[in-house]
Amino acid sequence: MASLPKKKPKAQKPENHERWVISYADLLTLLLATFVVLYASSQRDKHKADEVAKSFLAAFQGTPPAVMTPTPTGSRGVLQHQDSAVPKPAETPPPSKLPKSVAHQLSDSMQTLQAMQLKLSALFQPMIEKHQVTITSAPLTLTVQLDASVLFPSGEADLTPAGFALLKQVASGFTNLPNGFSIVVQGYTDNQPITTAQFPSNWSLSAERAVTVVALFTSSGVSGGQLAAEGFGEFSPVADNSTDAGRAQNRRVVVVVHAPDPAQK
Repeated sequence: MASLPKKKPKAQKPENHERWVISYADLLTLLLATFVVLYASSQRDKHKADEVAKSFLAAFQGTPPAVMTPTPTGSRGVLQHQDSAVPKPAETPPPSKLPKSVAHQLSDSMQTLQAMQLKLSALFQPMIEKHQVTITSAPLTLTVQLDASVLFPSGEADLTPAGFALLKQVASGFTNLPNGFSIVVQGYTDNQPITTAQFPSNWSLSAERAVTVVALFTSSGVSGGQLAAEGFGEFSPVADNSTDAGRAQNRRVVVVVHAPDPAQK
């Protein structure tokens, strides 16, 4: 019987020494996808930042910050050199439509307030650490709150020597305020009644203290047209009057610096 021819063995394919190219291509693909995701994320963040910026500009014309005491109904203020001691917010075009001149004015006003805040923070640093002075800011407002004990003896409206010297330094930062800026000095007391020949009520004590500070600012070169004094008595407490600590917080003088409203042109 004839033998069957033997099958020839299949030729083996030569080993592929370039398989690394596939892994390298996969790596490049993953890197490309990663950078696409990162780029997309950065674009979303940019849009979000734009929205935040618009909201920030919109806040320029918003309501006064919580640290400020709104002007109560009725005539509480005294020695007011302007129609309204606390300027009322006015309607403003949408931030995206703000003219360049308005945007520049907002920027300049913010820089002025920031420089003033840095100067006052350095001046009051020891008292800030003792919680005797608080400085807060909003886009167009700078508020300095001082414990009355830092400036006045108990139940009096004459400045102590230390309080006089301190406010003279504060006034030096207000003498060169640009036109349109205004300064409102507000006096507050606790709810303990006072009846003296000079001060028949907390109203008169708080108002007289505010007037004293305004008078010092005026004598130091601050324009009287930029100043106003208000007395709020015991009726705008920031703490509980049932404790000594709370009453101490309520006995205060607040100096509010307002930048000009760009909408009121």
